[in-house]
Amino acid sequence: MMSERIMAGPARPASADATTTARDPSDLLENKLEQLNSLLWCFYGAGDGWFQDAGEAHRENLLWIASDLAREAVALFQESGGG
Repeated sequence: MMSERIMAGPARPASADATTTARDPSDLLENKLEQLNSLLWCFYGAGDGWFQDAGEAHRENLLWIASDLAREAVALFQESGGG
């Protein structure tokens, strides 16, 4: 069953101290994957055809965003010791 949530939540601080500037790579990775999941759900999961109707330039930009998120997720995964 597809999640009803289509937008990633707000960035969550890595600790109770919201002023902390350093973030745990695994927390950042989780955020990137949530964002990517929501973006890809919009492409395919909604099933209403808007992605196809958006036009080539918009589709390319949206896929560029997805690619950037995936690349950032890989880097965070490696940084967190996962790869």
